[in-house]
Amino acid sequence: MRRFSALLLACTMGLLSLCGTAGATEGAQTLGADLPASDSGLSAYLQGEVLVQYDDGTFDVLSYGSGADLSDGLEALSSDKGVVLVQPNYTYRSTVLSTDDALSGEQWALSNDGTFQMEEQQNEYPVYEDPFADPADPGQWTPPQYWGIPGGLPGLFWGWSAASAASDAQVTAKAGIDINAEDAWSVYDGGSRDVVVALFDTGVDTSHEDLAGAFWVNEDEIPGNGIDDDNNGYVDDVNGWNFYDGNNQIYVDSDDDSHGTHGAGTIAAQADNGVGIAGIVQSGHVKIMVLKVLGGADGSGSTASIVQAIQYAEANGASICNLSLGSSVSDRALYQTMADSSMLFVVAAGNDGADSDASPSYPAAYGLDNIISVANLNYDGTLHYSSNYGAASVDLAAPGSYILSTTPEDGYSYMTGTSMAAPMVTAAAAMVYSYYPDITLADVKEILLSSVQPLDTLRGLTATGGMLDLGAAMTYDLSTLSGQGWDNSTAAPPASTPVIQITSASQSGETYLVVQVTDDDGNLDTTAYASGLVSAEQFRSGAGTRFSLDSEGTAAFRVARSGLYTFYAADQAGNETVQTVYVFRSFF
Repeated sequence: MRRFSALLLACTMGLLSLCGTAGATEGAQTLGADLPASDSGLSAYLQGEVLVQYDDGTFDVLSYGSGADLSDGLEALSSDKGVVLVQPNYTYRSTVLSTDDALSGEQWALSNDGTFQMEEQQNEYPVYEDPFADPADPGQWTPPQYWGIPGGLPGLFWGWSAASAASDAQVTAKAGIDINAEDAWSVYDGGSRDVVVALFDTGVDTSHEDLAGAFWVNEDEIPGNGIDDDNNGYVDDVNGWNFYDGNNQIYVDSDDDSHGTHGAGTIAAQADNGVGIAGIVQSGHVKIMVLKVLGGADGSGSTASIVQAIQYAEANGASICNLSLGSSVSDRALYQTMADSSMLFVVAAGNDGADSDASPSYPAAYGLDNIISVANLNYDGTLHYSSNYGAASVDLAAPGSYILSTTPEDGYSYMTGTSMAAPMVTAAAAMVYSYYPDITLADVKEILLSSVQPLDTLRGLTATGGMLDLGAAMTYDLSTLSGQGWDNSTAAPPASTPVIQITSASQSGETYLVVQVTDDDGNLDTTAYASGLVSAEQFRSGAGTRFSLDSEGTAAFRVARSGLYTFYAADQAGNETVQTVYVFRSFF
């Protein structure tokens, strides 16, 4: 089952344990040698779960106990005239202010005077490098100085890219690299239009001291009476719904729901209350609807939970959606649900350090008019090394590195990733939409993309070549708007591309790469690798060494030399995927 990851930095050491078994490396050749080939069958339907859409627009998840039952079930569904879509139920995981808030000086994203610095063992608040692992406690943070640069610890260095080769320990803040919040606040009067922001994420600690009054309330529901008062199919859905567990518990615990609580604080934490941080939107007209679609130790969720949450959000008045999640899989059900929606979706671009034009992260890379794709900007004005980029598929960048925001139980922590950048843009969209009562959501997108601050460091890496400038957006000349609406009527979901997943393992003093390639269409044609940074065009021209896959769709390689390696997969329809990793050979 595909994993839709909450878009934050992955912990490399966590990946090492995935393949540290004798079976994973048995029969491995030195990197570059061929291995036997075969295909993967019904591997996309892990756990036997099938997502079914019926002609009335409803969805259902069917479970089958065996491969034979699954095969028979798929055959039966294919002949059911009431069924319009059958697909795997993919799994998603998880990117000095003028206030008296105690921690506002740490919010470089809102006002960057060039003094912000993450210093080793000087962190006053916890630092999450992985939102679903334990954070570094105050005074215990060590910069991941080897991430993003060649050389260092044994294993894979995910997120290396040409966009930024600096480690976090080497980043120096640059004054003016911020969203220009103070200029925006100077003109914002709270707006006049009510705006509901749907937060698709883990749950949120709605009792946090800095989030009082930030949440949407379903006025047609009587809290705690155990009755579906508004007859919408959800009992006691007062502030939203838990689509991950199928209940009204939108906050589970601090382990499960830090990621979502952090995003909520960025959008709408109270300002000028003497505690904590300042959220971007300070208005009684903007409220957050909590839609828990991710959960568990790895922050995962399914196609069904996200699709149902989108339908719920629209039915209950949401207009802007924040999706800090992504996958390498082109998901037809999710695509069509978003294409059919009138809401604006702000989506994290992904944390693979990859060119999304060549290796898309979905749903950010869907070519839909109602999507804004957001990259992660560091406090020196460069893209964070983990951030995806793309001249066509990524719209703009926003601050997303070491963002201080709310975490459960009245806590505050730093997090990094495109998951932190997306709420910046979501908040900006809500602020603009509430302020200008006569504009459309299509206008909101046009304003945000047309008012970016251009940066040389972003030229060619995003469609706009700029970073979010909320101050400019709030003073935008509305007479220049094109007046063009969205048109997704002729849009078609992108073809399924091969998916490359790479893990590392150490065994008997050797380092191995385990490469898995899957293709939902079943027409995988070519797999190859090469030393160094190699493009899809170069592979198409014959560069690299071809390799084959075993019966599980994997190939194992012994690493003889540290360095940068690029892997390539293409199907018979010409869909391609390229993934580059830096590997350090272990000598221990």
